[in-house]
Amino acid sequence: MNWETEFRSFKLEELEVYDNRPGFDLVSCQKVGLPVYKITIDALTQVHKPIPPIEEYVLKTIDIGFSSEAEIADFLGLELATIREAMINLRISEDIDLVADDVSQLQKWKLTKKGEKTLQDAKILVPEERTFEINFDGLLQIPRWYGSLENTLLKPKVLRDEGFIEIEPSRNSPPELSDLKLKDIDAIIRSIENDRRKISRKSQEVDLLALKAIQKKPRFFQPAMALVYQAKESDEIQITFVIDRRVSSEHETALTRSKSFKKIQNKILNALQENNPRQFAEELFGLDFVKKNLANPDDFVTTKVRETQVEIKAQIESTQEQIEQTDNEDEKKNLTQQLQEKKDEISKLQAEKNAMLASLPMRWLEMYEHRPLLEEALKDSQDLLMIISPWIRVNVVDKLFLEKLENLLGQKVQVFIGYGLGKKDEKADQQDVKAKESLQNLSKKYSENFTLKKLGDTHAKILISDTKFAVTTSFNWLSFKGERDRTFRDERGTLVSDVQKINELFDNLLKRFI
Repeated sequence: MNWETEFRSFKLEELEVYDNRPGFDLVSCQKVGLPVYKITIDALTQVHKPIPPIEEYVLKTIDIGFSSEAEIADFLGLELATIREAMINLRISEDIDLVADDVSQLQKWKLTKKGEKTLQDAKILVPEERTFEINFDGLLQIPRWYGSLENTLLKPKVLRDEGFIEIEPSRNSPPELSDLKLKDIDAIIRSIENDRRKISRKSQEVDLLALKAIQKKPRFFQPAMALVYQAKESDEIQITFVIDRRVSSEHETALTRSKSFKKIQNKILNALQENNPRQFAEELFGLDFVKKNLANPDDFVTTKVRETQVEIKAQIESTQEQIEQTDNEDEKKNLTQQLQEKKDEISKLQAEKNAMLASLPMRWLEMYEHRPLLEEALKDSQDLLMIISPWIRVNVVDKLFLEKLENLLGQKVQVFIGYGLGKKDEKADQQDVKAKESLQNLSKKYSENFTLKKLGDTHAKILISDTKFAVTTSFNWLSFKGERDRTFRDERGTLVSDVQKINELFDNLLKRFI
């Protein structure tokens, strides 16, 4: 798996499962690169190698009592020179030695303790200087082996080009030999050899004896999703990382202890304050309406429902693992039934939650709820759809998006899309430009009911679907990754289902399209 496969398969709505910190709201997420050094180590090792057949038979003949080169050559039916070469190798490897016979006092060949073990294991130990490439986690300051995730590591240029935020290492200098413990490197090398053994039989058993030097230590980055939580009652910020869909508490702890944490924390807090979703809602719908109708998530049961869903999903994962591990058909059948019951319970809770939320005239919209709402609007809008977003990017306005949009247009739904921030979108690449051109072509084809307009100062991010809902947010509807050099922002919004307020907002915004 490479990083593109991982992140393209990661859907924003999946983040709901991580919105489970007591006293905190999940307010933002962003692709980040965690620092990793790929270090090349010179090491002294002891390699376990199979014994060549002739040397193995020489050991066996000595073990049963033959003691001279001539006797061994005659017994095995081989030339004396061949036997002599094999015995020289065994003497060098300290598997055999000349010792005095207790009775005759003549010297004869005997197996050493090492030779006895070599014969028993059918392997010989050969000292070698070898080079290994391993990883050193710049945040945790420990050596690591990533296994299948090794292919996801990013070069600095790719990190910048793809809009990842760079997380600084815990210290400025790269690792030195003194930072490496022999037992840690030995464990990693064994993991590497075990992985190779699964693929190829050529893998060798290696004992690490000493670390000699570090040749290279270029910096790479491990892709991760950074999640930002803000305290409900204060400005406290917490940051954690999701790697391969698992929360890494060790990286969170390491970041919190690092010198750069305060700087990152303040930077995030400033960005969150600049993108205050409540303030934007007050400007559009009025202070009195927001104050009266914006429900606090702690005031109703949605928080409890979400926590229960998280617990049940954990039970589902555990049950699935048990099903995979058991060979007992009756047990598997029972577990499968339990699994279905838990899935039904999740569906019932979600339906209750949706019904309750639909009854509110206005509510907070969590970051992971935005994309499903956009999908719903593209599928179910009957009369009108309005989207206002600064950026148009191909990662949203793709073939499927365009097909859904054209389906609405074919049903005579009135569509308004406003975009643009500044005179020129310098961050758009060739594919982004093509996505915008595709929208322009649709606007010409359906000129009667599709208005696409560059507004030029579109800080607003708004979605309106009929009179069902209007969303005001800091979430970029037509670009989930927004600007390529963006930072963390408060990605929450507010959803209004009050028909009068929806109509007022639409009428006010419509003036900009005329």
